[in-house]
Amino acid sequence: MSHRLVVDDAAADDIDVAYRWYEARAEGLGARFLDELERCLEQISANALAYPEVESGIRRALQHTFPYLVLFSVSDDAAHVLAVIHAAQDPSYIAERLGV
Repeated sequence: MSHRLVVDDAAADDIDVAYRWYEARAEGLGARFLDELERCLEQISANALAYPEVESGIRRALQHTFPYLVLFSVSDDAAHVLAVIHAAQDPSYIAERLGV
């Protein structure tokens, strides 16, 4: 079952920060990050329930090329992207961001 994607404002901010960080390291690297993220989001949309639930109601997808977690919840028709966070982030920060 396909789910439409809804990217929360905080997740959009995460994406912007990561894009700018990678782009500052090498021209075009930020664009590569966005391309990889887009592929990950398409996979979530296509099969959101295939991803593991890491907290009650919160699922996690991993990007393949960049070390980022995409954390999202699923409703009847939508996958709500809550955060796009570097995988090395302190787990307490992640829990705080997600309100768990």
